[in-house]
Amino acid sequence: MTAWTTPPARVAGEWRCFRQVAPDWPPLYHAAGEPSPSQRSARWHRLGEGYAQYLALEPMGAWAELVRFEGIRGGTRAAQYRRRLWLVFVREREIADLSTFARWADCGLDPRDAVGDHAACQAIADDLRAAGYRGVLSPSAALPGATNLTLFGARYEKVLLGGLESWDNPNPQLRLPCSLAAEGTPPEQLIVETTFVDMPHDGYRAWLRAKGLRAPRGVP
Repeated sequence: MTAWTTPPARVAGEWRCFRQVAPDWPPLYHAAGEPSPSQRSARWHRLGEGYAQYLALEPMGAWAELVRFEGIRGGTRAAQYRRRLWLVFVREREIADLSTFARWADCGLDPRDAVGDHAACQAIADDLRAAGYRGVLSPSAALPGATNLTLFGARYEKVLLGGLESWDNPNPQLRLPCSLAAEGTPPEQLIVETTFVDMPHDGYRAWLRAKGLRAPRGVP
């Protein structure tokens, strides 16, 4: 039995996405000779159960994910996190459209889970993969108003200086063109704009108010 009552819409499209990684890491996550997947658990996958590519549709969204994950709450600490911000061009199909809280509700899913504990999303991801979805669009838990695109499975980068959309991709199901967009530290404004795990999520609360629903106790 799936987590939803109505399957999420399957969308195809092209997205210019952003992903931040440490300078000594490749832009995308793949085996690279590993005997078993070592990518640590996150919202849409569990450690040891394969890979997932966590991308943001906005550059500030990518930075906010780092600020939230590392709990960066001051400029001095932010300066310690130097990262590369990669621009990744994605041309995909069979993407689950859970990009808004309303779309979660339309599917019979709890919109609170979109930005809440990872366990609920990991279970939904199991059902999505079993149903043939190749990824999912979802609200950013770190930056209200931003949207993330997560691709299921390993992907391999093709680093280019430009022309990502025009590159003749020999294997679009596995290869993604990307280019280095910036290298630096998280913008200081995100220290006050990021939603941390112990904070209510403004986007979720705004959706509740618009629907005339009472906000639950606790977070998000």
